[in-house]
Amino acid sequence: MGVVTQSAGPTRYENERFDDEDLAEVERSDDEFVGCSFRDADLSEMRTRRVTFTECDLTGVNLGRSVHRSSAFRNCTIQRAQLSGIDLEDCSLLGSVISDSVLTAVRMVDCDLTLTSLGGLRMHRAQLHGSRLTEANLSGTDLAHADLTGADLRGARAVGAVLADADLRGARCDVALWLQAKTAGALIDPAHALEYARAHGLRFDE
Repeated sequence: MGVVTQSAGPTRYENERFDDEDLAEVERSDDEFVGCSFRDADLSEMRTRRVTFTECDLTGVNLGRSVHRSSAFRNCTIQRAQLSGIDLEDCSLLGSVISDSVLTAVRMVDCDLTLTSLGGLRMHRAQLHGSRLTEANLSGTDLAHADLTGADLRGARAVGAVLADADLRGARCDVALWLQAKTAGALIDPAHALEYARAHGLRFDE
């Protein structure tokens, strides 16, 4: 069983188990966790800076109201997790799979969500401005009223995604998004209107 304390300096943990551990309110910087298990651990209100989790199992974890800056959760499995109020800035979730989890009032600003699977999640009013969601799985994801200003959505799988009333100003999109996602009431740029029209086969009288 691994041990994480407040006072220890930057540490590398590999293939260690932190299942059911109480790490609430712990503050860590520059640690590295590789292939570790945090099943059903309490990481609520944890604060990290430049901490990396690579190929870790975060099934059942509580990360509610935790704050992360320049940290990374790469190729992690995050299932049945409590993520309400999580605050990530300049973080990476590259290749991670998040499923059957609670993501109310989440903030993921300027984050790298490339190839991240968010399919079927309810992310109502999520703050995702400036984030990269290239080739992310957004199939069936509820992003109604989300802030996606300046986000990169190119290549994202968006079949059945709900972007109703979302703010898409400055976002980079491709044809597939306008064809696959539900975008009623979304706030868009004039360039998006042209993209949408062309995607649906409309023509312009020049």
